Amino acid sequence: MLLLSTLLSLLFGGCKLFTTDQASPTTLVAVTPQPFVTITPQPTRDFLQVVDFVPVTATPPPYYRYANELGQVVILEYHKFGYPERRYQRTPENFRADLARLHQAGYYPVNFIDLIRGLPDVPPGKKPVVLTFDDSDISQFKLLADGSLDPDSAVGVLVEFSAQHAPDWPLRATFFVLGNDYANYKAIFGQPDLAKTKLQFLVESGMEIGSHTVTHRNLGTATADEIHQELALSKQILESLVTDYRVQTMAVPFGGFPFTLDFLKAGEWQGVEYTYYGNAAAWGGPAASPFDLAFEPYRVPRIEVTETSFNRWLAIFENNPEKYYTSDGDPARLTIPESGP
Repeated sequence: MLLLSTLLSLLFGGCKLFTTDQASPTTLVAVTPQPFVTITPQPTRDFLQVVDFVPVTATPPPYYRYANELGQVVILEYHKFGYPERRYQRTPENFRADLARLHQAGYYPVNFIDLIRGLPDVPPGKKPVVLTFDDSDISQFKLLADGSLDPDSAVGVLVEFSAQHAPDWPLRATFFVLGNDYANYKAIFGQPDLAKTKLQFLVESGMEIGSHTVTHRNLGTATADEIHQELALSKQILESLVTDYRVQTMAVPFGGFPFTLDFLKAGEWQGVEYTYYGNAAAWGGPAASPFDLAFEPYRVPRIEVTETSFNRWLAIFENNPEKYYTSDGDPARLTIPESGP
């Protein structure tokens, strides 16, 4: 079995491009080097263990000159929205400015589950970015007394910005929602009677709902039974509020990981089963490409948004664009620059 990292080392460190012999999947045959290589993604990430490299024989489209699907991806982490600007709170004006800067720089919003699945729907030349929102605070999604959407809530800003910049900025974002609703301003967007309406709106608009546990418990200090309870009931509660929807991802509160990631993948509590396909960490910087063997779907790093962190990381990738994931627009092809990622 030949790992992707070994193949990339052979490809970029030497002068040979390899393709697997169809008669014997483990036999390698040297072929003439080409500027780009492709793989055929499979439904699961198993294909990352052994990949079939084949040369691109046709002349690549122009955008292949800058496509790099082994580059890093930024996942932004937001919490509250209001005044003043401070840690865990972004002003509506600054959030609008964030979106405008991302759009101008060629970023393209995707849901967190899209990253886990291998970013299949990013147009050519676009750079995926994931907007995530933790804690289901009312400032993220607020309806006014007349039933209208608060334009200064996160969802209000997103809806307006998407409408102004369609189709280059689809309505995509992931909300990691707490699973209880006890009239607590943090629970399911703080308006208990509207919880179902809000969650249904997010899903129907193309955005994603993920789990943030039931009670915001630190899974790093919880018992096995408590972990199973938090993850099973969170998924069950959220899915009971949204028609025909499956919660597929989560974010551990406080960045507190249980002693084994197996807890996050699947489990059961008193007959309630759960399965998650990815988990977002609370910090850590940009994420690896989902095609990189360094990518760990249950420990995906994020960037907590502050004025300093947002400007710092965008500046880094503005000055080093070759390091960022840039799509070739073809979900059946993995494009890597000849010079390496």
